[in-house]
Amino acid sequence: MSEKLRILWINPVGTERDDHNIRNILNSIKRPDVEVDVTHLRRGPVHLEYHFYEHIVLDEVLRLIRKAEQNEYDAVVIGCFYDPGLREARELVKIPIVALAETCMHVAATLGHKFSVIVGRKKSIPKMEDNVYLYGLEKKLASFRSIDFTVIKMATERKELEEVIYQQSEKAIKKDGAEVIVLGCAVASGFAEALMSRLKVPVVDPVMVSFKYAELLADLYVKIGLSHSKVYGYEPPPKEEGWLADPPMG
Repeated sequence: MSEKLRILWINPVGTERDDHNIRNILNSIKRPDVEVDVTHLRRGPVHLEYHFYEHIVLDEVLRLIRKAEQNEYDAVVIGCFYDPGLREARELVKIPIVALAETCMHVAATLGHKFSVIVGRKKSIPKMEDNVYLYGLEKKLASFRSIDFTVIKMATERKELEEVIYQQSEKAIKKDGAEVIVLGCAVASGFAEALMSRLKVPVVDPVMVSFKYAELLADLYVKIGLSHSKVYGYEPPPKEEGWLADPPMG
């Protein structure tokens, strides 16, 4: 193990579009004893707004995570609010694997009675709502609110994005009873402080909160060996079945 904690952030898309912004955010909040790397896939869709696109990227995401463990990273963050490959990755490696939705919704549940998630498009809601039930948080969910922005639009129309997030967040608070707002896309990161000032409620930034949680888990893993249980849900495939070989990506 290196003296510094090492955390890898994977943008599970085939573009470097978000790398620079996320790297800047992480470097601004990380502890001095933490080293962070940000990477993206060599090829693939530039967003994951469709289930089929998630399927396309999964193989390379899992390969990157296995290589991260081999290269002595202490935790990995999968940087998409759909949490693609989270359960599969936890089967394959011992180091902590963090994903945005699971982390942010659990944190939000501790900050107020109910939370609302602000999403890009209504297309995203069924998958994310399924995850709410999977994570056992359905009683803490006030609502999903769509801003009707694609991921590409979120990345390019930043000023308009902040304003429409504010508008839908205000509706979630006043009409749905939300006490906490969760920004439901990594590309929506960067507005939490300004939104909290205007809305007067906690706003969970998916990049910041997920990374700080990864720091915590990396710390616990290195110092006391705490990580995901391998008894049932994350039991790894048997080596003798021959599917754990990890050929280099061609």
